[in-house]
Amino acid sequence: MENKRRHIAVIISEVCEVYQSLLLEGIRKRAFEYNYNIAVFATFFSKRLDSPRNEIGENTIYSLINYDLFDGFIVLPNSVGAKNTFNDMVDKLLKSKKPVVYIDKEDDNFNSVCSNDYGSFKNVVNHLIRDHGFTRINCLTGFKDINLSEARLQGYKDALEENGITVEKDRYDYGDFWRIAPIKFAEKMFSCGLELPQAVVCANDTMAIALCDEIIKRGLRVPEDIALTGFDRIMEGRLNHPKIASVYPAMNEIGKKSVEVIQDLLSGKNVEKNYLIDAEFFPSESCGCTYESVEKDKDEIDRFNQYVEHSQYFTNSIYMYENLQESNNVDDLFIGAANYRHLLNDINTFHIFICENWDELDEKKTLFKKDNNKSGYSEKVTTKFSENGNLLTGDLGTFNSSEMFPPLFNDDLPPEMYFFFPVNFQDSTFGYAVCTCTENAVTPDSICRNWIKYLSNALEHLRSNQHLRWVLKRLERISEIDSLTGVYNRTGYENRIYSVFENAKEENKDFLIIMGDLDCLKKINDNYGHAEGDNAIRIIAKAIQNSFTEDEAVARIGGDEFIMFGSGCFDEEKLKRYPTRINEYLDHYNENSSKPYVISVSLGIFCQKVSSESELKEWLDKADENMYVNKNGKVKVYQK
Repeated sequence: MENKRRHIAVIISEVCEVYQSLLLEGIRKRAFEYNYNIAVFATFFSKRLDSPRNEIGENTIYSLINYDLFDGFIVLPNSVGAKNTFNDMVDKLLKSKKPVVYIDKEDDNFNSVCSNDYGSFKNVVNHLIRDHGFTRINCLTGFKDINLSEARLQGYKDALEENGITVEKDRYDYGDFWRIAPIKFAEKMFSCGLELPQAVVCANDTMAIALCDEIIKRGLRVPEDIALTGFDRIMEGRLNHPKIASVYPAMNEIGKKSVEVIQDLLSGKNVEKNYLIDAEFFPSESCGCTYESVEKDKDEIDRFNQYVEHSQYFTNSIYMYENLQESNNVDDLFIGAANYRHLLNDINTFHIFICENWDELDEKKTLFKKDNNKSGYSEKVTTKFSENGNLLTGDLGTFNSSEMFPPLFNDDLPPEMYFFFPVNFQDSTFGYAVCTCTENAVTPDSICRNWIKYLSNALEHLRSNQHLRWVLKRLERISEIDSLTGVYNRTGYENRIYSVFENAKEENKDFLIIMGDLDCLKKINDNYGHAEGDNAIRIIAKAIQNSFTEDEAVARIGGDEFIMFGSGCFDEEKLKRYPTRINEYLDHYNENSSKPYVISVSLGIFCQKVSSESELKEWLDKADENMYVNKNGKVKVYQK
């Protein structure tokens, strides 16, 4: 054993499934013997789910991998989603020049360890032919063009041919490893015109169970009328009635072997390019054989029942999502999430890190345009949830996302298997979760997956609400703004002037009003057009804004009428500066513009301390009166 701590990345999907769980159990066992740390980068996404946007969001977890920090890689290429994501991953693996082991897929560039799917499936078909005397056998394999699907299908075909049975095209088809394809396969089986099969071999137990149900719905018996076999030997199949005859894949041994290959490559030893590991077939009721004793499976059945009970408990706790939706901000949300930590019985340490820009608002983009996500993670991520379990990892605060999870590279900690999961809503990336399991669990279960998805959905709800509030605030602002001048319109004026006046009253401050009226607007419109009249209105608005000294507000309350108001302390000198600054601005504009007309404004000012008995109308009337005195005393000049 080498003393140096090695770090291996596992790239996978759907760790809750039996196939992946068995593989990771083998990887963990051998890795710990070598004093390795394992980082499992996984999505929850399944190829059987038609959700391209969710696939994009979850695949972001693979962009988190810092290839420079790992000594080797174990990859399940059949489980990785989008083609462009996988191609980018392959390029990085090649550039890393580190040992890479593919699971269940041979490749010219990398070593591989594969289940002997071809030989295992062939053995099952031979059992049906030689031990049961069946000659009409159908086959439902997995997804088309996936290595294990094609290998199992080929094993089926070759077994038939070696036993002198013709391969009929309508007797086999591709499936989905789920419950949808078996329904279509049953319809084809009963309507294609061929004599019904004596047996059907399925590429996994889930499809075998679903097909069993379809056969029974049609009034036939399993295995008396049609026998069935599956693959993976999952607990659901072993508890089914009839119990599903199945192949127990050697995924545990494949996991161990993959680590051994990396160890040998790192040690400079010569290794075979590709390894094949045989699986074991367990005949049972569904193929017509005697089933093994239930006592033999008692411990596993008890664990399964506990899992079902706990799953039901979590299902009854879906109020987690509803309660998290009540959060006002992200900190409140994670405080609320901590109340549901007890649901994660199989999780030891649990951390969640959020991107800096997870809820970023971009005013150039609308709430309904889903293009505000960025590929990959922000340069910095921040700890938002930290549950340490038995490891003293602590709250990591904010750190570079290129570090992924600093405790992973702390050799003072015992070797561990760390799971990295995406925190996203469809194609919007929020961050990622990192967890480790208790000694009694191999991988996080579906409860952990649901917990993270509930949290992700709550984050999206919070983000959407923030966007919605921003949109409403913007709409409110737009409704209060005069589109021609950019100052407040009458609505904006009325929404503000009363509260400013009341504040001045409460604080015993001066209240200032300046009324302004554009001179000769009608003559400018009549002689030079309304576009020039609009220009004159805009210049007056700018001139008044130019006079601001405090937090005054200005509004256009009529075609050529403006009002400015504010509260504070105004002495005589300060009051004189307002009309001075306004007129200086207009004089400068008139001298330097090429316009043939002169822009001027008549002003009325009134300022006085507000008492508890004061009424706003007094200020409005006085300012208006002063403005008309000013206007009537002026010589009206509109031409240069």
